[in-house]
Amino acid sequence: MGPDPKSLGDPRVNQLIELLSERSRTSEQQPSLRYIKDATETLGVAMSRRHHLIFGRRGVGKTALMVEAKKLLDARGAATFWINIQTMRTLSASEAFLTTAARLCDIPALYFSGRSKPPLSVDQATQLRARIDDILRAGGKQLDQIKLLIPSLQQLFNLLGKEMQQDVYLFLDDIHYLASKEQPIFLDMIHAITRDNPAWIKAAGIKHQSRWFSDNPPVGLQTGHDAGIINLDVTLEQPAKARDFLSDILQTYIAEATLPSSSDVFSREALDRLVLACGGVPRDFLILSATAIQVARQRQNARATGMQDVNEAAGQLSQIKMQELEDDAASSAGTALPRLGLLSKLRNFLLEEKQTTYFRVDFRDKEVNQNAYEIMQSLMDLRFIHLINGSLSDERQAGKKSEVYMLDLSQFSGTRFKRNLSVLDFTKGHLVLKNTGAKAEPRTGDTPKKLLGILRRGPLFSLDAVQGHQIKLL
Repeated sequence: MGPDPKSLGDPRVNQLIELLSERSRTSEQQPSLRYIKDATETLGVAMSRRHHLIFGRRGVGKTALMVEAKKLLDARGAATFWINIQTMRTLSASEAFLTTAARLCDIPALYFSGRSKPPLSVDQATQLRARIDDILRAGGKQLDQIKLLIPSLQQLFNLLGKEMQQDVYLFLDDIHYLASKEQPIFLDMIHAITRDNPAWIKAAGIKHQSRWFSDNPPVGLQTGHDAGIINLDVTLEQPAKARDFLSDILQTYIAEATLPSSSDVFSREALDRLVLACGGVPRDFLILSATAIQVARQRQNARATGMQDVNEAAGQLSQIKMQELEDDAASSAGTALPRLGLLSKLRNFLLEEKQTTYFRVDFRDKEVNQNAYEIMQSLMDLRFIHLINGSLSDERQAGKKSEVYMLDLSQFSGTRFKRNLSVLDFTKGHLVLKNTGAKAEPRTGDTPKKLLGILRRGPLFSLDAVQGHQIKLL
């Protein structure tokens, strides 16, 4: 490591910004700078011999997990297959299946490429690929022919497994980009290929924009029976753990830029605010870090990035999130309006009526208004709100519980917080309740009792308020 930087104008900070910007998004071709394992050891689960649905908000590391699993499985000698479903977002389930099946037929030739005499599976795959290409050239609409491909592909993978004496892992990234009604059909056809074969599906997507099973008739992957679930969301329910995890990720970028420490670039208060602003989402954390440094550098000879720089960076990120909302709505027609309607109602309820930034949803309310609750959950997937507590007991009524959410920082911050708001902040490992513009001492949730007292002050938001915007999202 080099000497401590004298200011944010140090050339190494330039390199840090470039790294944070370029490597915040992971792909098969561009893996993480260094994969950071989470506390639940999901990497080992993702490599196991079982079908898995990998869920999490946009940017939490679904692709990073699968890329790392694929790398390690390749090193073990397994056969791996990767496809990004976003490239097929305009296709029907049958068309997406044909496109995927054609590429699946390339696996035997690739796996046995070093052999002088290819085994039988290579010839069978070549013939099957020719059949698929003929169907695709004819427009891919011949349903009877498509159905006949499934047993042929299943037999091919059975033969391939015997020849390789290894497993095959099928990584399907961003499954939510297929139209929601097409997703279970597509997964059902892929699942049929793997029946009685050493082939395992690892499909990643945003949970509340994914539909992996339809029960009438039963089509797709049924959780618990056909597939397990890997949940990658690191929420603000345990903010100190989120801070440690995100700080470890940031440190890999700091080290790559040959800077001594993150404290040479960010104040401790700025790092705490970054954790709050990103809601525990690694990609947002990295993008916000880069943007906040750039904001800070607008001050002459700035020595470190501060809280106000993070506030302004969060406001800029809001535009990106709105664009993502529109992009995701394209795969499920008519979903943008109810989401925007709920976001508007939440902002007005919290910032204008209640002058606060967090709220509660009663368990009974979410059961009665399930569709409205789904819309709210999709806002959480899009990082407009963040879960703070998943089961908060009521102080006066035994058995009554609620969930607690915080409005995303981008929705109420610019350079500074709006005045006269009761805001949740994160300081020195604890959630803190502050009143902006007031002289009252902050309330620190440094004990379970104190934290409960803070969270119970959040106003109840009624999901009945969403009724005017209700439509079925999936």
